[in-house]
Amino acid sequence: MKRTLLPLLTVLCLSSPALVAAQSLECPEPAPVFTEAGAHDFDLQQLAQRVGTADLDGQSLGTIAKEIRSEYPDAKDADVADIMITAFCNYLNTNAPSDHRSEANVAAFENQVYDAVFGGAPAKTYKRQGWLYGN
Repeated sequence: MKRTLLPLLTVLCLSSPALVAAQSLECPEPAPVFTEAGAHDFDLQQLAQRVGTADLDGQSLGTIAKEIRSEYPDAKDADVADIMITAFCNYLNTNAPSDHRSEANVAAFENQVYDAVFGGAPAKTYKRQGWLYGN
């Protein structure tokens, strides 16, 4: 009995949200539109700080999305949403407050990004990344 319970308990412990919160996240790479030669000087860490410390007030992330569109006019809506989420993921890997990693905060952030970029829910053609909690 002990032998069969141990692997199950190990899997359950490793999948707990508390442990996920303590681990570094595997963040996606920025789209080429932001990093290719000739693009503006893209600074992921600076963007990470901006989106990570932005108020989730329905407007702050909209301002950031507009600035990204202005600086990178070739970026599609999906690129803008993805880079904001990638930046937030990188922010969470820094010394971000632990409450920023809560599922509620991550879901609120994602929803506000979608509102800011898509004007509501993302288009059905947009593939949600599920980059943290699979939401």
